[in-house]
Amino acid sequence: MSSNSPLKSPLSEQTAFASSEDTFTNNDRAAENAVLRKVDWHILPIITFIYMLSVIDRTNIGNGRLYGLEKDLGLKGNQFQTAAAVFYATYINYRGLLACRLLLGLTEDPLFPCLIVYLTFFYTRKELAVRFGYIVLGGALSGAVGGLLAYAIGFMDGAHGLRAWRWLLIIEGPPSVGLGIFGWFFLADSPDSAWYLSPSERNILIIRGTRDQREASSLSARTLHRNDVLAAVKDWKIWAFSILNFLADIQIFSYAIFLPTIITAINPAWSTVYVQALTVPCYIWSAFAYFAAGYASDKLQHRASFGILASLISIVGHVMLVAGNGVAVPYVGCFAIASGIFTASGIAVVWMPSNLPRYGKRSTAVGMQLMIGTSAGIAAPYLYPTGDTPRYVMGHAVTAALMGMCAVINGVLWWSLVNTNKKRAAGKEDWKIEGLTDEQIDEMGDKSPKFVYAT
Repeated sequence: MSSNSPLKSPLSEQTAFASSEDTFTNNDRAAENAVLRKVDWHILPIITFIYMLSVIDRTNIGNGRLYGLEKDLGLKGNQFQTAAAVFYATYINYRGLLACRLLLGLTEDPLFPCLIVYLTFFYTRKELAVRFGYIVLGGALSGAVGGLLAYAIGFMDGAHGLRAWRWLLIIEGPPSVGLGIFGWFFLADSPDSAWYLSPSERNILIIRGTRDQREASSLSARTLHRNDVLAAVKDWKIWAFSILNFLADIQIFSYAIFLPTIITAINPAWSTVYVQALTVPCYIWSAFAYFAAGYASDKLQHRASFGILASLISIVGHVMLVAGNGVAVPYVGCFAIASGIFTASGIAVVWMPSNLPRYGKRSTAVGMQLMIGTSAGIAAPYLYPTGDTPRYVMGHAVTAALMGMCAVINGVLWWSLVNTNKKRAAGKEDWKIEGLTDEQIDEMGDKSPKFVYAT
């Protein structure tokens, strides 16, 4: 990479770009809304189901555990936790299971960050939280659908001489491959290549992006430069967002893998299929909680408070699971955690890129944030060792503490960005742009004194 020979993003390949809004005015909302609905229908359903199947693939090991996977493969001690964790590190026995999980991680780990960057090509920062909700919905549906499938497949135990956990992997694998191939041909690379839009509709999308962030409109801003990559690495806020995601993802990954085990510990008398069924409402609630937070966040154009609230509610859930007696209180605790699992991480995921108008810095930052965040999957399985049943005190205590740190980091980022916006509004950073043209100011991206951070 060099600033002289840059790598181009899909958005930099367009041959014509509307430099003004002469062909599309603010009064023409009907046309804009019609294009947005068309884009929604051609993007959101497929990315929802792609991500749903991806999460099912990575977490069905937790359901398989209830159907004898550990016993059949001769796993001992923390070998199950290691097999669950190795997915994230990019005798048929333990070594075979590790190899399968590693290969699965190598092929599926890049999906999530690519989906995040992909959404920024088509949606403004005022629309990202709700649209990201459809990825969250995919994650939530994976829990609900995965739980229902596991419940049904449980009745196949012994069919054709195969245990239920083997049928689980056989049945849930092929749809992922098929949908991946379909998505390759169906999803457009960028607004300029959206086959389902007319030329005028593509132009509307381009103008929307310019109106949302002028700093992102130039050819240079839509191109990957070395300087933008270095700027991302040097920006402390991106490291803070990355750590925030790591902490929040610890909870996501441990919840996804161990929810069936945690519910079993609430009442060991419950059957395996009944436990699988009880996981479904938790995931449905988690999707509802994120959509409510995402909608309000987009409406108010505010992020930090929702991340803080989600973290605090999750902490309450972990306390309920450790201290609660009987069945009702611990199970309600599962719902409290579900309220925050996707919101605490999801708000951060849409907050950071919405403040990075330049493609190079944004794509690098998203890669950093999600690489560091996803690595939480290596540590998460070890927080709930088999010997800690039924309370899993260590796992819940550590995760609650990490969510407390999430709340603090959200607060620090909010304070810093609000303070910067106040300084810029008061003209205290105008010295940075003295003698510069409008084009040169736009090239500064989020460092421009005219850029207003989303908080």
